[in-house]
Amino acid sequence: MFDLTQILHWLALSTWFGGVLFIAVAAPIIVRAVRESNPIMTGVLSVNLEGQHGTLLAGSIIGQIMSVLVRVELACAGVLLVSLIGHWVLLPRSGDELVLLIIRTALYVAAVGLVIYKRWALWPRLWKSREQYIDHADEPDVANPALDRFERYQGELATVLIMLLAVLLGLILFSAMIRERVAVPIS
Repeated sequence: MFDLTQILHWLALSTWFGGVLFIAVAAPIIVRAVRESNPIMTGVLSVNLEGQHGTLLAGSIIGQIMSVLVRVELACAGVLLVSLIGHWVLLPRSGDELVLLIIRTALYVAAVGLVIYKRWALWPRLWKSREQYIDHADEPDVANPALDRFERYQGELATVLIMLLAVLLGLILFSAMIRERVAVPIS
C-alpha cells in the first residue's frame, strides 16, 4: 500500500510542478513571439490598439493553455490529497516524521489555495479587464484604466505562478524525505 501511495504522490506532484513550470516559462516566450509577428486581429479593429493586437492574441493563447492547466492542477491536487491521507495513515506520526507530515500538508494547502485564488479570483478579473479594454478600445477614458488593470493582473498572475512553483518545489523537497519505516527483526 505504501508503494502505491508513493507512486500516486510523485506522479501527481511531478505533473503539477511540470505544468506550472511549463506555463511560467512558455508564457513570456509566447508573448514575445506573437508580438514580434505583429499580427492584426481582424475581429478587433480599433485605431487605439497600436501594437496591442499581438499582446491580446498572446493572451488568448495563454488563456487557452491556462484553462487546460487548471484542470490538470485540480486533478493533481485531488490525487495528491489521497496520497497525503495515505501518508497520515501509513507513516509514523511522532517526532521528525510528524513535523514533515505537517510541513507537507501545509505546503499542499498553500498550493491548493494559490490555484483556487488564481483560477476563481485572479483569472476572472484579468479576463474581464482584457474584455473591457477590447470592447472600449475607441474610448480612451474606459480603455486605458482597463489596460492598466489588465497589465497589473498579468504581473500578479506571474507572481502567483512563481509562488506556486516555490511551494511545489518545497513540497518536492520535503517529500524526498518520505521513508517507510520497516521493522528489522532482531536475530
